[in-house]
Amino acid sequence: MHTLFLPELSPTCDEVVVDGDEAVHAARVKRLRAGEMVRGLDGRGTLVVAEVVEARRVVRLRVVERRHEARVIPAVHVLSATPKGPRIAELVEGLVQVGAASWTPMQTRLGVVDPRESKLERMERVVVEASKQSGRAWLMEVREKRAFGAVFEVARACGARVVLADAGGERYRATGAESIFVLVGPEGGFTEEEVAEGRRSGALVCRFGPHAMRIETASVVAAAMILNEECRATG
Repeated sequence: MHTLFLPELSPTCDEVVVDGDEAVHAARVKRLRAGEMVRGLDGRGTLVVAEVVEARRVVRLRVVERRHEARVIPAVHVLSATPKGPRIAELVEGLVQVGAASWTPMQTRLGVVDPRESKLERMERVVVEASKQSGRAWLMEVREKRAFGAVFEVARACGARVVLADAGGERYRATGAESIFVLVGPEGGFTEEEVAEGRRSGALVCRFGPHAMRIETASVVAAAMILNEECRATG
């Protein structure tokens, strides 16, 4: 069943009109026809099943089923060095699929990629497509880049637990926190000074596997392991 992104979906209206690129893709690429059933999501927790009434320049839908999903708890916010080239899309796609709440590009001592604003804007489209593929009800946020040293103050201000991914750390154990910042360094790793700063600031320093991983792999693995451990601890 094809999935459509419906950002203007009303919480009560049973008729939806889809236009623009989403309608073109549905009608010309997916070749939707009247009478077919589709899924829809608004990125704010609502998922629907709808019948196609018309599929031409616009797609008209009739909602037949609707439900609302709560956000995933804990909210895992990944802050990482930026991978090179197309690997940034792999990182974003993976984080959407495992349920991360947000991704923030983070400036570190050994990081070599400084993502342009235009690239971050393109990642928002990647988020939408990955959400449609995975059936995710809430869109993951792509946030503005932030320096490593500023992360701890932000975490304190919002009451988040900070976890710094490092091969010399301990195995991750559930904390019961509702908001968790996961810091993933560049492929050269965090410097000793950065790890020490993290410890002084109260961060947990944890390892997430026996081998060195690329940024996009380490970020997804860490987010998935944390979510799994926290959910298992709460039953």
